[in-house]
Amino acid sequence: MKKLMFLLMVAFAAMSASAQITWNAKAGLGVAHCWGDADDMSSHFVGKIGAGIEKPLTSDWSLMPSLEIAWKGAKENWEEYGEKGEGTIDLLYLQIPVLAAYRLNINDSWNMTLKAGPYFALGVYGNMKYKEKGYSDSWDVFKKSEGWDGGNRFDVGLDLGIDFEYHRFVFGAEYELGFISIQKTGDGLGSLRNAAFYATVGYKF
Repeated sequence: MKKLMFLLMVAFAAMSASAQITWNAKAGLGVAHCWGDADDMSSHFVGKIGAGIEKPLTSDWSLMPSLEIAWKGAKENWEEYGEKGEGTIDLLYLQIPVLAAYRLNINDSWNMTLKAGPYFALGVYGNMKYKEKGYSDSWDVFKKSEGWDGGNRFDVGLDLGIDFEYHRFVFGAEYELGFISIQKTGDGLGSLRNAAFYATVGYKF
């Protein structure tokens, strides 16, 4: 996976040297949750920032690779024997979405773009917090510790989105669905996969 991330970054740099590409930058806020063995987990407020390029393939189709820092995670609240507890997973990824985009012209000022494709992510920070009355604990999600087998730093998933372009300004929505469990084994929390929705604002240079 490290080699794949390196090759993707090399390809991204090579494409950015083309005279036909345009640059863009964006930021977004949204909510994330985990799916799999996580029925009792709730959404977590998250965000992302990134920059990318757009390489035209035809008059309507283009390729849009990006380099992003994405915050994901989930929350959990429970009550047992009258005692309330809560847990929070905070995850920060360096990720590369590679999306195919189809642009539709609405009028002279507005375009709509539908986009979809895979993303490849590397976890650079992960923290899990656990708190009950009179007790709290936290640990690194990606490192092995007592009672925890460690987590997968790498994630691969599907990125779906829609953008509305007004001249050089871009307003969009994106949904990311991860396919690799955060936890390496089925013990403890079981299978936990990332999912996140972001509302984004961007600018094309």
